[in-house]
Amino acid sequence: MMPDEKKPIPWGLPPLRSEVLERQAAAAVHSSSETNEKAQTADTGVPEYYPEPMDHYTNGPPGYKSLAPHSETLKTSHRVGIFLAGATLLGGTAFLVGFSGCLMDRDSMSMEGARPCVMGVVGELVQAGSNTSNTVAWDRLAEMTDLYGHRMTGSEAYDHSAEWVVRTANEQDANLTAYTEPVWVDEWKRGSESLRLFAPSRPGGQVQLQMLGLGNSVGTPPDGVDAPVIPVHSFEELRQLGNATIAGNVVLYNFPFTGYGETARMRSQGAREAEKYGAQAVLVRTLAPDTSFHSVHTGSSARATIPAAAISLSDANLIERMYERAKVGASLDHVFPRVKLVMNAQLRENAKQSANVIIDLKGSELPNEIVLLSGHFDSWDVGVGAMDDGAGAFLAWEAARMIARTGYAPRRTIRVVMWNNEETQQRGARAYFEKHKAEIKDHKFAVESDIGVFEPWGLAVAADKNVVQRMRAFGKHLLHSLGGGNITSTDVESPGEDIALLCKSGVPCAGFLSVNPENNAVPGDPHWEDHYFRYHHANSDRMEVIDKHQLRRSAASLAAWAYIIADL
Repeated sequence: MMPDEKKPIPWGLPPLRSEVLERQAAAAVHSSSETNEKAQTADTGVPEYYPEPMDHYTNGPPGYKSLAPHSETLKTSHRVGIFLAGATLLGGTAFLVGFSGCLMDRDSMSMEGARPCVMGVVGELVQAGSNTSNTVAWDRLAEMTDLYGHRMTGSEAYDHSAEWVVRTANEQDANLTAYTEPVWVDEWKRGSESLRLFAPSRPGGQVQLQMLGLGNSVGTPPDGVDAPVIPVHSFEELRQLGNATIAGNVVLYNFPFTGYGETARMRSQGAREAEKYGAQAVLVRTLAPDTSFHSVHTGSSARATIPAAAISLSDANLIERMYERAKVGASLDHVFPRVKLVMNAQLRENAKQSANVIIDLKGSELPNEIVLLSGHFDSWDVGVGAMDDGAGAFLAWEAARMIARTGYAPRRTIRVVMWNNEETQQRGARAYFEKHKAEIKDHKFAVESDIGVFEPWGLAVAADKNVVQRMRAFGKHLLHSLGGGNITSTDVESPGEDIALLCKSGVPCAGFLSVNPENNAVPGDPHWEDHYFRYHHANSDRMEVIDKHQLRRSAASLAAWAYIIADL
């Protein structure tokens, strides 16, 4: 892992453009050598990451002004450099008749391993990343979320948002074809919910705590659950306490955030584990960096017979301090913590037919072969899902739109998929896989973005070594002009849950990765994901988290990758 030789910038301020490119250039040396070592030992066609088992159901306008701080845009000299690089790489005349692909001799190759006309188009896409007047992706995401809000699976807001995307793409984006494919989904509604902590020394004898019921959780009885709270820090500690201590009580999982993958199991399996020992309900300390003191983040929980809810870090620690003081010596003031939890959550299984959203940019030579770009379209019912994962879905859409606007069709079809139901059961991914099972062999590459869209860093790739080597060579050009050219392995970050079935079937896959805008951390660095998880599944996931210029540069980076991959 590379040490970060840069001083961290103040929290919340994006890095200077020059700092990002310098940081990425240094990181590229590390990530490329790391990937080289892996490529020399074995071909890696399938990542070692798959989603949890899925069920069997498969059947803008001007005037927007972001309040988020913006990164510095490329200086004029950089733009000129990009343009000249593109012109040099063009290396000849590319002919355009209407909307068509490169017509150059396929035996003519540039040093990046692509035809000169392809690299000319890529140069144009890279240059588009510096066009500060293009804020289409951000404006569209803002308009959709302003109109319809969140996109919870099964909600009317999801359906209206999907219809809006299809209508907008078909009416405004030449050469793109948008449509939907059916997905059967559950409908979970949280209903009214509340959590009170009894504290005799406080005014009124109680404290109202912020909480969010976890997705798929059952509700409480009508009168709620009124019981003492037992804090635990691991499933092993829960087992050691057993029925004698846990039965009849509420379990609080109070654990530090050491990384999402390591701690998400507490949230997803906590209720099922606690019900084994007679617990009445479960509270889970929110999954977020330790600096998110008082925010509450929801998320999916495996269906159990007892309710489950998330609370903030500060409230989890408050409850534990009360518990520890009462253990030392209970008194009128120092009492064991007791809560009343009320949740009116309801679940309707297989409630309705919803949809994945698909946008196709038809290939010129091999239209039946597909390069898939994706992000999930559903969100939680808090915030508006701007970051998770509206930006990822619109990143893919904007990349396809940018390519279409060059006038040069890609060699293979570029398909944008906005997945349904990623947040709970990945039914959208399963539905797509089942519907297109006979065509999976024609999927030549799949990319997913679901870890935030900030300053572009690169891709975590699972593919054979020849593909990786060619991508690394191209990335060197992309890195020095726009950013986003790094290639690393899926040991650093998985490609994504929604494309996992494609990856498992042998389709080369990649996850699109960004730089942490708080501290310049790059994938593989400590705290790289902290900025993303500060807003993840929370009420604060709104448009202000997304920088319109970073979104455009990331889209240009992904467009360049997609166009070159479509020509391999």
